[in-house]
Amino acid sequence: MFRRELDRSSSLRGLLAVLLLACTGCSLVVDANANQCVTDADCVTLDSAAICQEGVCVPSGLGPPGCFLGEPSSEEQFLNRCTNSQCIPFDNCARLGLCNGAALPPLVAKP
Repeated sequence: MFRRELDRSSSLRGLLAVLLLACTGCSLVVDANANQCVTDADCVTLDSAAICQEGVCVPSGLGPPGCFLGEPSSEEQFLNRCTNSQCIPFDNCARLGLCNGAALPPLVAKP
């Protein structure tokens, strides 16, 4: 009987040790005081439009995904610049009656 209680207490101690290590394990591996970024360029790997604020990469609200962030030096960069504009799709079916692949209406003749 004494041996059974000893085995239980050893098992309980082992379980407590494992739980204690599991709870503190992350803090031993991850440096909570380290900055995620110093400049906006450090955030490019997370999101092309993320910016660095107080050592943390945060979304800038600019888009679309994959856009060019910075001062453009080519036409392609200029055309792909990040903006805060939004794309609102045009509903051809509801507004023009072009549902299920319907053809465009005939053009209006010049006066």
